[in-house]
Amino acid sequence: MAEDLSASGPAPNVTNSSPDDAGNDRARVRILDIARSESENAADAVQRERDHAIRAEVVAKAVPERYLQIVGELRQAVQLFNQSLRPPDGLAIPIITWMETPNVVLGDATGGDGMRVRLARRGATFDLLLRFASRAGRTDVPLIEGHGDYGKQQVRTRTMMRIEGWVEKGQPIFWFSLDFKRLSIPLSEVAERIVASVAANDYTLLSRDLNADFGDSDHYSNEQ
Repeated sequence: MAEDLSASGPAPNVTNSSPDDAGNDRARVRILDIARSESENAADAVQRERDHAIRAEVVAKAVPERYLQIVGELRQAVQLFNQSLRPPDGLAIPIITWMETPNVVLGDATGGDGMRVRLARRGATFDLLLRFASRAGRTDVPLIEGHGDYGKQQVRTRTMMRIEGWVEKGQPIFWFSLDFKRLSIPLSEVAERIVASVAANDYTLLSRDLNADFGDSDHYSNEQ
């Protein structure tokens, strides 16, 4: 009959070994390292299963809430820009115009025309909307999408931003991408970057490293 060797007490103490037992101590430490690694991997696997089970519920609530938060930050940043303009006598300086659907005011993510805001100035426009990606046989997934259009006359640049929700350790997290490339930009910067890009008609402000000189490295990460 096989003997049950599962541990019911504390792990052996290897700190009091004599110099002659140094080789045994190293082997024991290795055993403990392997056991710890296996335990951590098993715990991670269980957590991933739990996260997967609650993802739809968590994301369905967290993404619309984050969208409305970004919209509020956009509104404040637009007001900051417009109120900071100082036009001289006799010369008007274009402001950023703002449009939002009634659903944004109502906080209704599914009815009417859905949630969408538009910023525009001097030929640059940016639309931020909440949309739902359909999945066969499963609940729709909410996504935040941004569509920017920049440039002058026939020279235009169009770009697409996406913010996706996920779950890690039971908490919602968000992935940010621009033109399908993952970025490491904090979401706290997104609203002001959008407003700056529209104000300057410069799409690179969506991804540029603002701590560096213009034209230096951007925030593209190496994640696939």
